[in-house]
Amino acid sequence: MINFRMLKVSDYTLFICVGLLLLIGTMMILSTTFSMQTRAGEDPFLYFKKHLFLLFLGLIAMFAMMYMDVGNLKTAAIPLYIAVLLILMLVIAKGYTLQGAQRWIAIGPISFQPSEVAKLTVIIALAYYLENRVGKISNLISLLPVFAFIGVPFLLIFRQPDLGTSLVVLAITFGMLVWAKVRISLLLALFSPFLSIVLFNYFYVWIVYLVILAAVLFSIKLRVFDSIAVVVGNIAAAYLFPLIFNLLKGYQKQRILAFLNPNIDPRGAGYHSLQAKIAVGSGGFFGKGLFRGTQTQLQFIPQQFSDFIYSSVGEELGFLGALLVLSLFMILVWRTIRIAMESRTVFGSLLACGIGVMYLFHILVNIGMTLGMLPVVGIPLPLMSFGGTFLVVNLAAIGILQSIAMRRKKLIF
Repeated sequence: MINFRMLKVSDYTLFICVGLLLLIGTMMILSTTFSMQTRAGEDPFLYFKKHLFLLFLGLIAMFAMMYMDVGNLKTAAIPLYIAVLLILMLVIAKGYTLQGAQRWIAIGPISFQPSEVAKLTVIIALAYYLENRVGKISNLISLLPVFAFIGVPFLLIFRQPDLGTSLVVLAITFGMLVWAKVRISLLLALFSPFLSIVLFNYFYVWIVYLVILAAVLFSIKLRVFDSIAVVVGNIAAAYLFPLIFNLLKGYQKQRILAFLNPNIDPRGAGYHSLQAKIAVGSGGFFGKGLFRGTQTQLQFIPQQFSDFIYSSVGEELGFLGALLVLSLFMILVWRTIRIAMESRTVFGSLLACGIGVMYLFHILVNIGMTLGMLPVVGIPLPLMSFGGTFLVVNLAAIGILQSIAMRRKKLIF
């Protein structure tokens, strides 16, 4: 039975944002699939019906999580973490391949993507681990268990291969470590190898960078062992990156190269990015109207109802529609941060932070790759892109946020 007294203290702004995003997303899914299905001689409402069914399942998951005390998630954190690791291993052994990636598990007529569930599970497990360590992690040794904790799911997801989701796991980890009051200087030192990878092509510039890095590490009084480990990590990252790059699938390499120069393969790896920018630019200020976008209706962008749904927003709803969607997402992230700040428990605060980082990373990367500002890595847009597991997990995450929000104040019955 729904407890309306608790519902009264939920975050109404969050509900409104989610509702509007779901509404716009549903309209755009219908618009991007109607003509595609009609041309194929199939039911033009097929994807729309599927989306409505998945939306129904997602709303059930959201309300179930809303009325579950997040303390129950803390109790189940380790069993959930182990279960997800086993399922991710099962994907590698028995999962089926679709569009060049082995990411799905089928149970009878139902198929789902475990890596999407893994993101939420990593947030729960990491919040459980960090709860009693907030403000106490001050050196690399104390950070090693954290990276061991997230390293296993990261590698299993990367192996599928699913580069986008594995990057989301890294972003979640970084955001939750910042929220757990780990020294910013330590975190920046840890992520400095990424800069080494970029600068290694300019060898002498890279040498100067290493000297400056060593001086900065000395000036911030990082432990000698930690400083040496960071410098060695930078050198190792620079030399090992070509080997790691070769582990990527051919299409992933081409996407990264096409990001650096979209014209290198305008009919192949750079096609999506170029067509998406054309679609967004052609929408003008007010857009062409639903079902009237030429790029969208003529299917210039394959799978536009999934990762590139924001391009259809830009074309058919114009600058105003695109700005509205972006504003709703920013309000959603802001409310998530407020819930994290006002949570009565450290676990709830870390949980809300992890969910907020997950949403923010998805939003920035998806819109960034649609506008050609970031490489195409296959990250969908929350609450809008078509996708069963993705939609249900995102709505379950909203339910967790509302559960934390409804328990910010002690209820008086």
